[in-house]
Amino acid sequence: MSPEQLAEFLSDRLRDSSRLPQPRMLPQLAYGRHRGPVPLGTRLAAVAVALYHDPRMGWTVPLTLRPRTLQHHAGQICLPGGQIEPDEDPLTAAIREFEEELGIRPIVHSHCGELSTQYVYASKNLVHPVVVVVETPDRTWSPDPVEVQQVITLPLSILEDARHRREIVRRRAVRVAGREVDQLVFRAAAIELDNQLVWGATALILDQLAQILHREPTRR
Repeated sequence: MSPEQLAEFLSDRLRDSSRLPQPRMLPQLAYGRHRGPVPLGTRLAAVAVALYHDPRMGWTVPLTLRPRTLQHHAGQICLPGGQIEPDEDPLTAAIREFEEELGIRPIVHSHCGELSTQYVYASKNLVHPVVVVVETPDRTWSPDPVEVQQVITLPLSILEDARHRREIVRRRAVRVAGREVDQLVFRAAAIELDNQLVWGATALILDQLAQILHREPTRR
Protein backbone atom coordinates (compact mmCIF):
# COMPACT_ATOMS: atom_id res chain seq x y z
CA MET A 1 0.00 0.00 0.00
CA SER A 2 1.46 3.36 -1.02
CA PRO A 3 1.43 6.41 1.30
CA GLU A 4 -1.32 7.91 -0.84
CA GLN A 5 -3.45 4.77 -0.59
CA LEU A 6 -2.93 4.43 3.16
CA ALA A 7 -3.72 8.10 3.75
CA GLU A 8 -6.87 7.89 1.65
CA PHE A 9 -8.02 4.72 3.41
CA LEU A 10 -7.45 6.14 6.91
CA SER A 11 -8.98 9.51 6.06
CA ASP A 12 -12.13 7.78 4.85
CA ARG A 13 -12.38 5.62 8.00
CA LEU A 14 -11.73 8.55 10.36
CA ARG A 15 -14.05 11.03 8.66
CA ASP A 16 -17.09 9.91 10.67
CA SER A 17 -16.40 9.32 14.38
CA SER A 18 -19.59 7.26 14.71
CA ARG A 19 -17.97 4.59 12.48
CA LEU A 20 -14.96 4.10 14.72
CA PRO A 21 -14.68 0.60 16.23
CA GLN A 22 -15.40 0.11 19.91
CA PRO A 23 -12.53 -0.58 22.35
CA ARG A 24 -11.52 -4.19 23.00
CA MET A 25 -8.74 -3.61 25.55
CA LEU A 26 -10.41 -1.70 28.38
CA PRO A 27 -8.94 -2.54 31.82
CA GLN A 28 -11.21 -3.55 34.68
CA LEU A 29 -10.94 -0.04 36.16
CA ALA A 30 -11.90 1.65 32.90
CA TYR A 31 -14.82 3.72 34.23
CA GLY A 32 -13.43 7.02 35.47
CA ARG A 33 -10.03 6.21 33.94
CA HIS A 34 -10.74 5.79 30.22
CA ARG A 35 -14.53 5.94 30.07
CA GLY A 36 -17.26 7.97 31.75
CA PRO A 37 -17.78 11.73 32.24
CA VAL A 38 -14.65 13.84 31.88
CA PRO A 39 -14.07 15.87 35.09
CA LEU A 40 -14.02 19.66 35.09
CA GLY A 41 -10.55 21.10 34.81
CA THR A 42 -9.27 18.26 32.63
CA ARG A 43 -6.27 19.27 30.52
CA LEU A 44 -6.29 18.80 26.75
CA ALA A 45 -3.45 16.80 25.23
CA ALA A 46 -2.54 15.33 21.85
CA VAL A 47 -0.46 12.34 20.79
CA ALA A 48 0.98 11.62 17.36
CA VAL A 49 -0.01 8.32 15.78
CA ALA A 50 2.58 8.75 13.03
CA LEU A 51 2.81 6.02 10.39
CA TYR A 52 5.83 5.73 8.14
CA HIS A 53 7.17 2.98 5.90
CA ASP A 54 10.30 1.26 7.14
CA PRO A 55 12.19 -0.69 4.45
CA ARG A 56 12.63 -3.68 6.80
CA MET A 57 9.49 -3.66 8.95
CA GLY A 58 6.85 -2.18 6.67
CA TRP A 59 4.41 0.37 8.06
CA THR A 60 5.56 1.43 11.52
CA VAL A 61 4.53 3.68 14.44
CA PRO A 62 7.20 5.20 16.73
CA LEU A 63 6.59 4.94 20.49
CA THR A 64 8.52 6.20 23.50
CA LEU A 65 9.61 4.46 26.69
CA ARG A 66 9.31 7.01 29.48
CA PRO A 67 12.04 7.26 32.15
CA ARG A 68 11.18 6.04 35.64
CA THR A 69 12.06 9.49 37.00
CA LEU A 70 8.91 11.11 35.56
CA GLN A 71 5.90 11.92 37.73
CA HIS A 72 3.26 10.47 35.41
CA HIS A 73 3.39 7.16 33.48
CA ALA A 74 6.97 6.49 34.54
CA GLY A 75 8.46 3.44 32.86
CA GLN A 76 5.49 3.06 30.48
CA ILE A 77 5.43 2.93 26.69
CA CYS A 78 3.53 5.85 25.18
CA LEU A 79 2.86 7.63 21.94
CA PRO A 80 4.81 10.90 21.59
CA GLY A 81 2.65 13.76 22.77
CA GLY A 82 1.75 16.24 25.47
CA GLN A 83 -0.40 19.20 26.46
CA ILE A 84 -2.18 21.32 23.85
CA GLU A 85 -1.16 24.95 24.31
CA PRO A 86 -3.84 27.70 24.18
CA ASP A 87 -2.87 28.76 20.65
CA GLU A 88 -2.67 25.22 19.24
CA ASP A 89 -4.98 22.68 17.69
CA PRO A 90 -4.40 18.94 18.30
CA LEU A 91 -2.44 18.47 15.06
CA THR A 92 -0.05 21.35 15.81
CA ALA A 93 0.49 20.12 19.37
CA ALA A 94 1.08 16.52 18.30
CA ILE A 95 3.69 17.50 15.69
CA ARG A 96 5.45 19.85 18.12
CA GLU A 97 5.59 17.20 20.84
CA PHE A 98 6.81 14.59 18.34
CA GLU A 99 9.73 16.83 17.42
CA GLU A 100 10.50 17.77 21.04
CA GLU A 101 10.50 14.17 22.25
CA LEU A 102 12.08 12.35 19.29
CA GLY A 103 14.40 15.08 18.01
CA ILE A 104 13.12 14.92 14.43
CA ARG A 105 10.45 17.16 12.92
CA PRO A 106 8.16 14.84 10.96
CA ILE A 107 7.42 15.67 7.33
CA VAL A 108 3.67 15.15 7.20
CA HIS A 109 2.45 13.52 4.01
CA SER A 110 -1.21 13.51 5.11
CA HIS A 111 -3.26 14.41 8.18
CA CYS A 112 -5.86 11.63 8.23
CA GLY A 113 -7.96 12.66 11.24
CA GLU A 114 -8.32 11.50 14.83
CA LEU A 115 -9.08 8.29 16.68
CA SER A 116 -11.39 8.36 19.72
CA THR A 117 -10.34 10.70 22.51
CA GLN A 118 -9.11 8.99 25.68
CA TYR A 119 -9.42 10.34 29.21
CA VAL A 120 -6.27 9.41 31.13
CA TYR A 121 -7.06 9.28 34.83
CA ALA A 122 -3.49 9.28 36.18
CA SER A 123 -2.47 12.55 34.52
CA LYS A 124 -5.99 14.04 34.16
CA ASN A 125 -5.62 14.58 30.40
CA LEU A 126 -8.18 14.23 27.63
CA VAL A 127 -5.99 12.90 24.84
CA HIS A 128 -6.61 13.51 21.13
CA PRO A 129 -4.88 10.77 19.05
CA VAL A 130 -3.89 12.52 15.80
CA VAL A 131 -3.26 10.15 12.88
CA VAL A 132 -0.71 11.27 10.29
CA VAL A 133 1.19 9.55 7.48
CA VAL A 134 4.74 10.91 7.50
CA GLU A 135 7.85 10.56 5.40
CA THR A 136 10.36 7.92 6.52
CA PRO A 137 12.89 9.66 8.83
CA ASP A 138 16.17 10.36 7.02
CA ARG A 139 18.28 10.09 10.18
CA THR A 140 18.33 8.35 13.53
CA TRP A 141 16.20 9.51 16.43
CA SER A 142 17.64 12.05 18.86
CA PRO A 143 15.28 11.74 21.84
CA ASP A 144 15.00 14.20 24.71
CA PRO A 145 16.63 12.28 27.61
CA VAL A 146 14.39 13.96 30.18
CA GLU A 147 11.19 12.63 28.58
CA VAL A 148 12.32 9.62 26.57
CA GLN A 149 14.47 6.73 27.72
CA GLN A 150 14.19 4.87 24.41
CA VAL A 151 12.42 5.17 21.06
CA ILE A 152 10.56 1.97 20.18
CA THR A 153 9.39 1.27 16.65
CA LEU A 154 6.18 -0.76 16.42
CA PRO A 155 5.44 -2.55 13.12
CA LEU A 156 1.73 -2.53 12.35
CA SER A 157 1.96 -6.26 11.66
CA ILE A 158 2.38 -6.83 15.41
CA LEU A 159 -0.88 -5.02 16.17
CA GLU A 160 -2.75 -7.46 13.94
CA ASP A 161 -1.12 -10.56 15.46
CA ALA A 162 -3.10 -12.10 18.33
CA ARG A 163 0.06 -13.83 19.59
CA HIS A 164 1.27 -10.47 20.90
CA ARG A 165 -1.77 -9.90 23.13
CA ARG A 166 -1.49 -10.53 26.86
CA GLU A 167 -3.58 -10.10 30.01
CA ILE A 168 -1.64 -8.49 32.85
CA VAL A 169 -2.31 -7.72 36.51
CA ARG A 170 -1.74 -4.20 37.82
CA ARG A 171 -1.80 -2.79 41.36
CA ARG A 172 -2.61 0.76 42.43
CA ALA A 173 -2.13 2.11 45.93
CA VAL A 174 -5.12 3.53 47.81
CA ARG A 175 -3.93 6.47 49.90
CA VAL A 176 -5.64 8.40 52.70
CA ALA A 177 -3.94 11.54 53.98
CA GLY A 178 -0.81 10.54 52.10
CA ARG A 179 -0.64 7.08 53.67
CA GLU A 180 -1.20 3.86 51.74
CA VAL A 181 -4.11 2.00 53.31
CA ASP A 182 -4.92 -0.58 50.64
CA GLN A 183 -4.30 -1.66 47.05
CA LEU A 184 -6.53 -1.98 44.02
CA VAL A 185 -5.71 -5.05 41.96
CA PHE A 186 -7.08 -5.23 38.42
CA ARG A 187 -6.54 -6.95 35.09
CA ALA A 188 -5.77 -5.20 31.83
CA ALA A 189 -5.08 -6.21 28.24
CA ALA A 190 -1.65 -5.44 26.82
CA ILE A 191 0.41 -5.70 23.65
CA GLU A 192 3.78 -7.43 24.05
CA LEU A 193 6.63 -5.88 22.09
CA ASP A 194 10.23 -7.13 22.50
CA ASN A 195 9.55 -8.35 26.06
CA GLN A 196 7.95 -5.01 26.96
CA LEU A 197 4.26 -4.29 27.48
CA VAL A 198 2.07 -1.58 26.01
CA TRP A 199 -1.14 -1.09 27.97
CA GLY A 200 -3.60 1.57 29.19
CA ALA A 201 -4.62 4.44 26.92
CA THR A 202 -1.79 3.76 24.47
CA ALA A 203 -2.97 0.17 23.97
CA LEU A 204 -6.55 1.38 23.49
CA ILE A 205 -5.46 3.84 20.80
CA LEU A 206 -3.27 1.32 18.99
CA ASP A 207 -5.93 -1.39 19.16
CA GLN A 208 -8.49 0.93 17.59
CA LEU A 209 -6.01 1.64 14.80
CA ALA A 210 -5.49 -2.11 14.37
CA GLN A 211 -9.24 -2.67 14.08
CA ILE A 212 -9.48 0.00 11.40
CA LEU A 213 -6.65 -1.61 9.45
CA HIS A 214 -7.93 -5.18 9.97
CA ARG A 215 -7.55 -7.33 6.88
CA GLU A 216 -6.14 -4.39 4.98
CA PRO A 217 -2.60 -4.66 3.53
CA THR A 218 0.00 -2.73 5.49
CA ARG A 219 2.93 -3.12 3.10
CA ARG A 220 3.67 -1.47 -0.21
